[in-house]
Amino acid sequence: MIDIIPHVAELLAPTGAQIELSWRDTYVSFPLIVLSAPANTGTTSGGSEVLTNITVQVDAFTLDKKSTIDLAKAIDEIMIPAGFTRGIAQPLPEGELERYMMQYSCTVDYTHQNILI
Repeated sequence: MIDIIPHVAELLAPTGAQIELSWRDTYVSFPLIVLSAPANTGTTSGGSEVLTNITVQVDAFTLDKKSTIDLAKAIDEIMIPAGFTRGIAQPLPEGELERYMMQYSCTVDYTHQNILI
């Protein structure tokens, strides 16, 4: 099994947002990106994992709608060229917070190092 979340966190670092690997009871600042992996499916052959299909959820939080949309666009401009395909993207405001939820998928090869583009 492959944990791609640290790689995604590294990719998104240039956004300047605080990046958390899950929503925890911790001090946060905005903008905030919360990463999770709701799906990680391996294809095996001969007892070894040869392909891994991974879905990464990226939740972008800010305090106003325009900033959230700008952050979501910046995330998209990083993820797509890195080999990820966006499957869903939708705004989900939460009280006084603006949230934009996006899910990206990718396939990683047998080396567990390369995203197939």
